[in-house]
Amino acid sequence: MKLIEGNRIINRKSFLKYPSFYRKMIVFTLLSSIIPIIILGITSYILTSKTAKDNASQDITQVLSYASETIDNGLERVENNLIQLEMSSFFTSDLKEMKRTNYSGFYSNIYQNMLAFMNGNPLVKDISLYTLDENYLISSTYGGKKMESAVEQEKYEKLLENKQQLVWQAGYSQGGQVYDSGITLTSTIPLHTKDPIGLIQVIIDNKAFESLTAKFVKYKNQHMFVIDEGGQLIFHMNGSEVPKDLFELITVAHEGKQEFLYQWQGREYLVTSMVSPIKKLLFVDMIPTAELYSSARKIAGITIGIVLVVLAAGIALAMIGTKRVYSPIRKLVSHISDNQQADMGTDEFNYVQQRWKEINSKASQLEGQINQQFPLIRELFALRLLEGQFSHERREHLHELLRRYAIPETQCAAVFIISYDHLSDAGKFQESDKDLILFIIKNMTTELLEQQQLEGLVINGLNDQVVVWLWTEDEEMNAWSNNLKSGIEKIRQQITHFLQSPATIGLSRAASQVEELPDLYREAQLAINSRMINGGNQIIESKGLAVSMMYRYPAEIENHLIDSLQVGDLAETKRLLDAFSNKVQSAVHNPELIRMSYDQLLSTTLRTVYLMNMSPEQLFGRTASELNFDMRSCATIHSINEWLIDRIFEPIMMSLSGKRNQEYEQLIEKVTDYIAANYNLDISLDQCAQICNLTPQYLSKLFKRTMDISFIEYLTQVRVEKAKELLEATDLMVNEIAEQVGYNPKNFIRVFKKQVGLPPGQYREMHRK
Repeated sequence: MKLIEGNRIINRKSFLKYPSFYRKMIVFTLLSSIIPIIILGITSYILTSKTAKDNASQDITQVLSYASETIDNGLERVENNLIQLEMSSFFTSDLKEMKRTNYSGFYSNIYQNMLAFMNGNPLVKDISLYTLDENYLISSTYGGKKMESAVEQEKYEKLLENKQQLVWQAGYSQGGQVYDSGITLTSTIPLHTKDPIGLIQVIIDNKAFESLTAKFVKYKNQHMFVIDEGGQLIFHMNGSEVPKDLFELITVAHEGKQEFLYQWQGREYLVTSMVSPIKKLLFVDMIPTAELYSSARKIAGITIGIVLVVLAAGIALAMIGTKRVYSPIRKLVSHISDNQQADMGTDEFNYVQQRWKEINSKASQLEGQINQQFPLIRELFALRLLEGQFSHERREHLHELLRRYAIPETQCAAVFIISYDHLSDAGKFQESDKDLILFIIKNMTTELLEQQQLEGLVINGLNDQVVVWLWTEDEEMNAWSNNLKSGIEKIRQQITHFLQSPATIGLSRAASQVEELPDLYREAQLAINSRMINGGNQIIESKGLAVSMMYRYPAEIENHLIDSLQVGDLAETKRLLDAFSNKVQSAVHNPELIRMSYDQLLSTTLRTVYLMNMSPEQLFGRTASELNFDMRSCATIHSINEWLIDRIFEPIMMSLSGKRNQEYEQLIEKVTDYIAANYNLDISLDQCAQICNLTPQYLSKLFKRTMDISFIEYLTQVRVEKAKELLEATDLMVNEIAEQVGYNPKNFIRVFKKQVGLPPGQYREMHRK
């Protein structure tokens, strides 16, 4: 006992040795982790069990839906295939005449057609033909047989008296034996006639049902039945006997209720029923509830085990997590105490608060020292911004920096650079006084800006220059920029007068975005550097220098121009040449760049001439180098354009017009032949262009010019005309006709109605009368 009490005292002391806040965190974490896990476990047990049962019920309904849809589609497919068989050329011919003139050939053809039908319909057990005049039955499985029995003859005569052309009946007879399950499809031959020569019978037995629905049976002792409207069993799975009162329970007692519990042979079953949408057959599924809900019980047991494991893991993780969460606090206390042991008293946060006051006092002293250096730091930031070092920064970060250095985020800005041209011999300063001169220029500019109430920042630049960044928050940018030049001119005159030496200012345009400052700075640099051409001792404005710097050769316009040239469209070629000229004129401050652009256009044109198997010497009477020299002699863009049209483009057009007409007709004939042979496929302009070795754009223009109709419109006309023929001459369904002419049914009806003015069904009715 003393040993146990001693251990308790030791554990209590070991727990109390931790800081007070850490102890509180442990208690709170344990409570906040254990209680939610217990609640979660109970809730999970209830919800998991209910969800498992609900999912099982939903799964049964879905399985039954899949099974009914599969059987319906299978029967519908057999019925459609039988109709197609009877609509074939053999069965629609004069069978009586054929039988009279070629008796053996008649039965041979019948046997071959029935074998082909059997091969194409794996669900079918047998197909047979009964001839009325001979009472003869020929089967694809059992061969021919004379029907001597009056009972059998009477049965077939009753079937012939049925006014329906296609009849489904439960059960079937084969080889003289009658089977209760299975189903028989009976049809007169020929179809749609008042004077049939006989009957065709298609038999589908229970094995076909088992092969289609075996994958849907998932539970032991599960039964599945298919019953017709009269309660006759058609198909069955895992049991050939339907409970006697089941059909009445489904159709009468539980009418409208899809699921109910049913006791049969000492077991409880969940009965799920569904009527197939096409054949109106009743599908019944019976699953023992003990096996159906077994997964729910297993999941519930697993859930309880998981909750217990999670509960144990939660307690362990709570202890570990508390230690990890407290770690930053411990590190903070350690940093504040300079990694030395410190007396924290009753709470860590009181100690942190004390130390924070001390650190904050030291930070205030450092802040005062930084403020003294703030103007220099601000200039360095502005210079880096102008040089483009923040071009890739996020907009939010850039605006945060602007706020830090007391610069407006939204502003209209301009940049100018001040530089003295040279120092005169009679002036006040010598070349050795450059640093002093820059200091004077900077201070004078700062004072003069304040006098003129202009806001900005004056910065020591490179190459003995002073850079000035001006801004205004006024929304009237045009008025501000218009008055800017006069104020800057005053600054330049004052500096020139004081230095007694000429000074030049390079001025950029005004812009409304801070992100454009690097461009403005480069414009001002280009302007100040252009004094070698424009002369100094003045203000030089950039006015478009940035536009020529950002000039890019209009390759896309060139491509379209060459395409138009190859097609022979002179009007479009002239239009694109004007667009090309407008684009290169943006480099107005660089005439040589304009010359180079036209040189490239001429080179591309001559290369195209070679590819078109033409000789430039024969076509133009000049070599390529002579043509380039002739174009270089033109003084203006207008004269270059006229020279290109008269000497280059028009000769090409004249040469093309003679030999292209015949080529066009041959290419378009190849396309129309391809459409006539493949209209039922997914034909595209790209496919036809590959056949003709042309680009899709070129083929589209060529087709439109030759046929006076677009490619898509022509393809639509061909398909619609073929659809009209099929609607008038055949009994094919609209969906089948749509597939044969290359459309899906929905698009086919829409396109047909748009072209003809009537839906396909109405068109067929009008032209069948």
